[in-house]
Amino acid sequence: MTVTIKIYASIILSAIYAPAFSQESNELLTPVHKSEIGVAGGISYYIGDFNESVIPYMISPTGGLFYRHNFTKYINVRIQASFGIVKGDSRKYDGGLQGFPQGVNLAFKRNFYNLNALAEFNFFPYSSVDPKRKQIFTPFLLIGAGYTYFDNNKIDNEPYMSNATAIYPMLYDSVKTASSFILPMGFGFKFSPANQWTIGIECIFHKTNTDKTDYYTNRSSNSSFNIFNKDWISTMLLTVSYRFVDKMPCAAYKTNKSAKKRQYKGFNKEL
Repeated sequence: MTVTIKIYASIILSAIYAPAFSQESNELLTPVHKSEIGVAGGISYYIGDFNESVIPYMISPTGGLFYRHNFTKYINVRIQASFGIVKGDSRKYDGGLQGFPQGVNLAFKRNFYNLNALAEFNFFPYSSVDPKRKQIFTPFLLIGAGYTYFDNNKIDNEPYMSNATAIYPMLYDSVKTASSFILPMGFGFKFSPANQWTIGIECIFHKTNTDKTDYYTNRSSNSSFNIFNKDWISTMLLTVSYRFVDKMPCAAYKTNKSAKKRQYKGFNKEL
């Protein structure tokens, strides 16, 4: 868990100091500019005992829906529900299963269902409703918390599972479903191709608190395996969202309203 805490701390510190490099205002957005909805689609893959790399491995499709609330041009919060597939096969892993004899293998394929709350931290001021179209792209970091559920195994593992269970039953976890709280973290880039629209690409790594995704419990004490003793879900997504904007008052109405407000308060200069 120490490695995860360090990663979280790095993302948060980077996100806090990122806006300091910009001279633009970080004022709260007006209410009419805050809400947007979107869809996400891409690939998902598993990181764990059978795959100790962040490089995509046995990729599968994933997709979802989200609602984003834009607090400022730098800080957004997103609620996202997604569905996808993760799979793995110990025969494709060169390291071998710790504690299992040579020739004993495991394979799995599982659907997962995620519900995440994510905070996005933009490096540059960003708005898809910028009238001057100057603040229409930014890289960003994201971090959050969520919950995931894995359904039953989808691959007939009988030639492998029965052998593993008979020889080393304590190392094989026969649980049919699994669930866990997750800690998503990642990065991405977004831009606005047209007013009120945003297109983004992002990579998110979901740290789970379970080792039951792949049906295998790693008993190795080697420190190099510690970060993979709990399974991860990784996603690479393309996102498209639309920001809602209420009809704004005309310029003459706003000017007259501002003048009346200054006169009422006794001000003789622009607010």
